[in-house]
Amino acid sequence: MKHFRLIFLALLFPLGAQAEDHFGTWAEIGIEKVLPHNWSVGIESELRAEERTRMSVGANLGYKPIKYLKLGASYNFLYRYRPENQRQHYKDDIVSDDNWNGYNLRDAYWSPRHRISAEATGTVKLWKWLRISLRERYQFTHRMQSTAEDWKYRYSKVYDGNGDLQGYELKDGYPESEIDTISKEDNHILRSRLKLAYDKKGCNFGPFVSVEFHNNLGDGMNLEKIRSAIGCEYKINKRHEISLSYILTANIYDEDDHSRLHERQHAVSMGYNFKF
Repeated sequence: MKHFRLIFLALLFPLGAQAEDHFGTWAEIGIEKVLPHNWSVGIESELRAEERTRMSVGANLGYKPIKYLKLGASYNFLYRYRPENQRQHYKDDIVSDDNWNGYNLRDAYWSPRHRISAEATGTVKLWKWLRISLRERYQFTHRMQSTAEDWKYRYSKVYDGNGDLQGYELKDGYPESEIDTISKEDNHILRSRLKLAYDKKGCNFGPFVSVEFHNNLGDGMNLEKIRSAIGCEYKINKRHEISLSYILTANIYDEDDHSRLHERQHAVSMGYNFKF
């Protein structure tokens, strides 16, 4: 386990000390129904309360053809808010005779998305207590067309009798506004996750560590983010399970703007799952 801890710590801060840090909390609820012949179905809902707030709801289907392999497919509807899409632009027009100033603002907006995933998870158990799993997930996301409101402000400088600047006065007819359209877009991601968990018979606690890589299939397998997690699952009984974990996401590329990022997202995640 010492080697596993060293590997996790090496991945914990992949962007270095100069990265910009953000913080948030995640909460998720899942319900799973076990069906005959190794099938299962479920529904899930998640809220990510952070700078980029996101709500989602979805359904999933699972099948275990053999003991060490599980296949799955899911659909999720996501509703995402990104305040950094709010853009401000200020310009001092020193050419004009009346010296008007310009200030433009684009409001932040909510972005609806459809997501379909297919995955395969292989699992082995060593020494009767260590469960190692590798999950490969293909994720297709369709960002729907949405709109944002653009505002235009124009001011003039106000001087006193001595010629000293006192402030600014909004020009008649302003602010002006217009609706801007954000085009739809498709995204193809391969998510590869390695997870190590303590799984000993008779113990309800399951500590774990994991690391996941998000590669953009539509951009030559470009690595967009690395997500590390450490936490613990607790089985209250056969039907109820709760979890608590710390998640660190290293955002390398912006999935909407396709620009390079240098930021870390810290999150405390709480989960509850009901299985019957």
